Amino acid sequence: MDLKNAHALVTGGSSGIGKEMARQLVKSGATVVIAARSKDKLEAAAEEIGAMPIVCDVGDEKQVKELIKKTDQKLDHYNVLINNAGYGNSAKLVDVSTEEMKNQLQTNTIGAMMVARESAKVFIKTDYGNIINVSSSSGKRGYSGGTTYVASKFALSGMTECWRAELRPHNIRVMQMNPSEVQTPFFENAGGEEREYNETKLIAEDIAQAMCDMLRMHDRGFITESSVWATNPQ
Repeated sequence: MDLKNAHALVTGGSSGIGKEMARQLVKSGATVVIAARSKDKLEAAAEEIGAMPIVCDVGDEKQVKELIKKTDQKLDHYNVLINNAGYGNSAKLVDVSTEEMKNQLQTNTIGAMMVARESAKVFIKTDYGNIINVSSSSGKRGYSGGTTYVASKFALSGMTECWRAELRPHNIRVMQMNPSEVQTPFFENAGGEEREYNETKLIAEDIAQAMCDMLRMHDRGFITESSVWATNPQ
């Protein structure tokens, strides 16, 4: 698609990959809504990049339904969802909290489903749309300490395949991005320590550029899935 014709919603759009994706879309001529939980942070990001903010916790069904309703009104012809909101932490199986497991699945998996479900209803009516689910390399391979986050991302991968099969007859492209470690506030947002910048590791711009390229492919075809890794992280 021509990104000038993109009318996009980016969840988790106040920082990291989501914010950079929104920035790249706006620079390419798209009209963009960003959504996140923190009102002040969201509004500051929207003003910085030229997007429209809508406060939303994607784990709350009522808020999600209102988000898509408002997005469709603001964008006039809503046709792109960047399903990016999510968080993660690390704990060995014997230390995994049932509450944390539920909370993370509620945001990363059920939240992603609800945003996609309500968006798909809009896209089906117009017989056109694009969905990019932002997963992770953790959605392709497990690791020690990854029970909650890995489970949420493996589930997202499975849902992506289901939605792709269901929505292709309606000219809706369902894609998935799997970044390896990206230098964003992801770990700090999950309660971890701030990490020093490493020039050999990925940055949000790398992932945003790749997703924009996925969208730019002519509508007759689509890249079902893309994985981005740092070449030689030190």
